Amino acid sequence: MSESKSLESVFHLVHMLKRHMHEHIEQLDLSITPMHMRVLKIIKKKQICTAVDIAHFLNRDKAQVTRLLNELIKQSLIEKVPNPEDKRSQCLLVTSEGAEILANLAIIDGQMNERMMKGISNEELKEFERITGLMAENLA
Repeated sequence: MSESKSLESVFHLVHMLKRHMHEHIEQLDLSITPMHMRVLKIIKKKQICTAVDIAHFLNRDKAQVTRLLNELIKQSLIEKVPNPEDKRSQCLLVTSEGAEILANLAIIDGQMNERMMKGISNEELKEFERITGLMAENLA
């Protein structure tokens, strides 16, 4: 497979994923983006999560992350609480409203994942994950 064909395949997959995520977010009548959803998921998954953790994980600058977090706070989807490990920072927590959205998203994610993986064997999926991992490492 040519290099341009491989790159085009990756772009096509990412585009399709983003399009479907936007459609699902619209179905839930949410005024947030897929990036907001990623941030919510990161906060939910990580026990102690700060804005700096989000910035490092997403490889974004602090100003971008601050804007994302402020929008989530404004919509009451997350809140800030004192960090027990560092008095100079604050931890981020998903609110009950945010948790409800994440629960709905988990259902949608499962459906989308099932649809996307239709006709793909476990071996093929493992190979895909291995190859995309290598590609990401090469770009790091």
